[in-house]
Amino acid sequence: MMTFDEKLRNSINNFDNITKPDYTRNELNLYVDFVELIATKYVEDGITLADIQDRFFGEKDYSNAEQRDKDENFLQSIFLLVVERVLLYDDHYPFVYDTTTLKVKSDLTAKNKLYISLLFSSKLNLFKDFKTELTTEFEIISYSVLREFLPNNSIVKEFGKNTAYTGNAIGKIRQLAGDLNLDINEYELSCVSERNQQERGLDIVGWIPFDDGCKNKIIFLGQCACGKEYESKQHDTRRFEQYLNFYKTKPQHTMFIPYSLLNVREGKFYHSDLIENDFLIFERKRIIELHNQDLDSSESFTIVDNFLTYPRSAI
Repeated sequence: MMTFDEKLRNSINNFDNITKPDYTRNELNLYVDFVELIATKYVEDGITLADIQDRFFGEKDYSNAEQRDKDENFLQSIFLLVVERVLLYDDHYPFVYDTTTLKVKSDLTAKNKLYISLLFSSKLNLFKDFKTELTTEFEIISYSVLREFLPNNSIVKEFGKNTAYTGNAIGKIRQLAGDLNLDINEYELSCVSERNQQERGLDIVGWIPFDDGCKNKIIFLGQCACGKEYESKQHDTRRFEQYLNFYKTKPQHTMFIPYSLLNVREGKFYHSDLIENDFLIFERKRIIELHNQDLDSSESFTIVDNFLTYPRSAI
């Protein structure tokens, strides 16, 4: 079993294996994430546009001015989005940018550390040795966000890794149906294997109860997705519409992702085409705004603190 220090060292070294990410150029928000991550590695000096230009293009010999202009405009677009984030996140943004250098703040608040934690969670290919810790805690964070978002009389429960529901998937779904006071589609539930111990794609469930006992209520079915292919997980909570007979109103499908997706100029999400209709999305900005639980002793904050203070001379 790897020690914490070994995991940390591997995570830092993983950055050296990726000179340039393989995103398409229209995925600017992901490129900004990458630039921010590089800034967390070079925590003392930060990162400049020139550094990123060297990293992405090196000594590229341009055969025509048009291609050079395209590359320069691409880099400018990345750093314009950095400026957008400075304004969007305000005090919650963990970096300072002086038009030349993006650098981690010297004195980080809890919200700043949460931002970096979500940034790490969105890049599990670099933090693969901490995957279990980051994904497990992201589910806990998402639970507290939904708890904060819903009215005080609402009920929110974890259904994934940290759930209090017991038994196999069928047993957990039956217990959930009892809590929700909903009838079960027995045929659809019988199609689930008795050997299936997983949650069937539901991580968090919340609902606003009435005292009248009527089955008609607003129910939130939440999925936590850290991976880049989060759009493929949007179908996971939909299968619960087969297992449970929701009465007169469909559940509100909800997804929690650690990515920064808000396009403030359009009032929409970046890559909106990847998000299905009838979904409520909690992305990085919304999560940070709503989360109010103490994370000082959490594993994710421990990873952040140690990553930022790890002596680079020891790498």
